Amino acid sequence: MRRAVALTAVLAGSLLFSSGASAGMDAVRGAYDSGQYFSAARMAFNDLNGLKNPGDRAKAYYWITQSLVKAGLDQSAIYFFASALQLRDPTATRLTLELAPFFLDRGGSDLIRKILIKNTKSEDYSPRARNAYWYALSKESLLKGDYAGAVQAASQVSSRHPLYPVSLQFKGTALAMQGRLESALAEFRACERSADLRKQLESGSVEAEIERDHPGVLLQRWRQLRLEAARDLAARCIADQARVLYEMKRFEDADRLYDRIPKSSFVWTDTLFEHAWNTFAREEYNRTLGKLVSYKSPSLSFSLNSEIDILMAQSYMSLCLYDDAGRIIDDFSRKLGTLAKDVKAFVESNPSDALPYYELGTGALQDKLHTQRPMHRFLNRFVRSPVFQTLALTEDRVTAEKAAIERLDAARPETRTGLDRGFPGFLNVMLDWRVRTIRMIGGVFVRNSMIDYHQILISDLEKMQFMKIDILSHQKRKLLEPDAAMNSERSRGNRVPVRRDDQLLWSFNGEFWNDEIGDYVFALESECGKDRGRNEK
Repeated sequence: MRRAVALTAVLAGSLLFSSGASAGMDAVRGAYDSGQYFSAARMAFNDLNGLKNPGDRAKAYYWITQSLVKAGLDQSAIYFFASALQLRDPTATRLTLELAPFFLDRGGSDLIRKILIKNTKSEDYSPRARNAYWYALSKESLLKGDYAGAVQAASQVSSRHPLYPVSLQFKGTALAMQGRLESALAEFRACERSADLRKQLESGSVEAEIERDHPGVLLQRWRQLRLEAARDLAARCIADQARVLYEMKRFEDADRLYDRIPKSSFVWTDTLFEHAWNTFAREEYNRTLGKLVSYKSPSLSFSLNSEIDILMAQSYMSLCLYDDAGRIIDDFSRKLGTLAKDVKAFVESNPSDALPYYELGTGALQDKLHTQRPMHRFLNRFVRSPVFQTLALTEDRVTAEKAAIERLDAARPETRTGLDRGFPGFLNVMLDWRVRTIRMIGGVFVRNSMIDYHQILISDLEKMQFMKIDILSHQKRKLLEPDAAMNSERSRGNRVPVRRDDQLLWSFNGEFWNDEIGDYVFALESECGKDRGRNEK
């Protein structure tokens, strides 16, 4: 990330692309006021070489930034946004920071957060724009483990601002990490209630130029992704409440929260096994197995999560159904052992370059959801999140901007330079840099996610081996000391699942239905303490 931001400082000296006579700020304002936003940006850019005073240069960067945003060229504007802030002129900084919330949305919070934290202080902002700073500081503090700082910063974000719902999630997470569970629960509840406020940030951006080259497609995709992100946030805040309740051992309350996560959400798919852990904690092993068997539904075949098999094997063992547990363990090692080796080999062959990870992630994203490729199924857990999808879509926006810039340059023959020199040429270089930053950030995201999930996978493989040893030990003891083995198991078994008032009971007809997945309950009888063969399902 430091490398991506540092490039803005290096490229600041590359104004040799500039060409054309100086127009002056009055002419820039005149073009801007008349709606000639690209011309206004070009004029301000051409003036830069003649501006020696840092304050004047900062104001020129602001006008370029504002004009490009108005022209719908927000990816091109990011460099000039950062450049204006780096000069630290109070007037230009305050004006430029009015666009901070917009750039957090369009530029990606990881890149823009670093720029804001490095170059600004809270007093640089207007009251309205200061929300972006507190948001950035809260996330930065959370990532650094400064939970008190994260809570303090998140508490400053206005409840009327679009960044408020995400800030509530940051605050709740920090409180949970501090062990302040009741307070965390309250923040996650507030996050869920306010998540629908997280819509596309106010920008005033005119996107007609991009829409003309790609009629409505990019804008429609962007708006849909923003809507999905809001829904995703609401679902995650429900899941966060359930996790806190689980931590508080309020299992019944957690059970009701997990039931409220929409089944159409990827969050539900990724937290169904958490819901199963909640029932496991209540010793309702048949209900646990029923939830886990939902992953065998064709509609969930895209999901690959090693913890599902771990919990299924543990549930069978808790019912003393050791043959069933043994089959799960054997299938697990055969199914996921090769995948673990493939993930390890990929990471070891790409120790530092982020690009192969980004390309792997976009390949999985472009593949069909219900893919048969184990690696892509493994990647589905994180590349289909709003975070990575936004990065991939942003790269498409960069491509669209290049086409828009070429057309805008050609529209005025008297100032036309082409994409190899002048202002359009400089923007072309900036957009190439922007693609590199997108791919680097996306690649780092995929790499870190792969490493994290690979560690979980390796840990789960080891757990399976320990369970296998435990099963063999039990079977040996049952042969050599049958009475002792039977007595040690008498206290184990399965609680009969309790049907809530809002739940109905139906028999399983052998078919998976989408409105039923997640709600199945097995009807196995515990074999613990019994001296006879196990019952069949």
